[in-house]
Amino acid sequence: MILRFLTILVFLRRVMQRMLRRPRTMYVGDRVAEYRDLWSAAARAIGADFDAVAPAVWEVRSGTRRTRISNDLVEFDDPVVLDLAGDKSFCYGLARGLGVPTPDPLTFGKDELARLIRRFPLDRGPYVVKPAKGTGSGVGVSVAVRSRVELANAVALASVHSQRIIVERLVAAETVRLLFLDGRMIHAVRRRGVRVETDGITSIEQLLARLAPRPMPIDALVRETLRQQGRSLADVPPPGESLVVRWLPAEIESSRELRTVYDQEVTALVSPALVDEVASLLVALGSQFAGVDLLTNDPTRTLAESGGVFLEINTTPGLHHHCTPSADGVACDVAVTVLRRLLDRHAT
Repeated sequence: MILRFLTILVFLRRVMQRMLRRPRTMYVGDRVAEYRDLWSAAARAIGADFDAVAPAVWEVRSGTRRTRISNDLVEFDDPVVLDLAGDKSFCYGLARGLGVPTPDPLTFGKDELARLIRRFPLDRGPYVVKPAKGTGSGVGVSVAVRSRVELANAVALASVHSQRIIVERLVAAETVRLLFLDGRMIHAVRRRGVRVETDGITSIEQLLARLAPRPMPIDALVRETLRQQGRSLADVPPPGESLVVRWLPAEIESSRELRTVYDQEVTALVSPALVDEVASLLVALGSQFAGVDLLTNDPTRTLAESGGVFLEINTTPGLHHHCTPSADGVACDVAVTVLRRLLDRHAT
């Protein structure tokens, strides 16, 4: 009964947000024009024809080869692979079986949710609460859950979207996405948190106060990020470190439904050992084309070495994370690579 009441409150809050016309998050379905430009530029780059089939659906042809694209959706993985990849509990199980570190997720069914709210131990938090299946782009996800009230609200939000929910420990690290095609990593990006450059004489607290363009307030996210690295504000780190002091960007304060916006290419930083570690997941899943999300502050090392974890597999990865819109119509190399492979495997 309590859970049903909280779920209704979540729904009503969303209705009020729409009525108040608060800024709406842009999701991939809002990017039709951007994807049309991205794919048409890639088609021109390889001398292929590009035609609209339906709204937000296009066909690319080159000789006897052709493929159809629906905005961000392409003809690689079959529906069974897509369904399995969308099941976060299943993918966590794959990772555990391969020895890939995870954030110790626990999955709860709808009949267990009321008991979860009342009795789940919160002393080892903070936690992340999210739907186990059927969502992406941060929908239904609550982070930094510490209190019983926060847990109840997070469970209500997640249960709107899935019959099962996951509770896992929060890993205070930057988000990195590795994009794979046919078992090979072709691009990598990350969402940068807040970093300070250490000099061996200045404390972390002082470095935060000197950050440009403005000082970084010491909030709960800063404290948790430092705690998980065994650091404190009074520490004076050795010189030459690029130290993550807040796992989220400075402008992000919300703890619900955070969509990850990647802002830095890190392809050259990713170690071959980390690539192999992640690729094993896609082999086990049977996916040809996927973006794999990780939490790690150091992609030059494996997850075990950096204290990072595997987060999820996106088998319809949005290429807007990997391609910057071009005003002069220059094709994105990643899109060209993907389109060439699509045409090769869909010859008529």
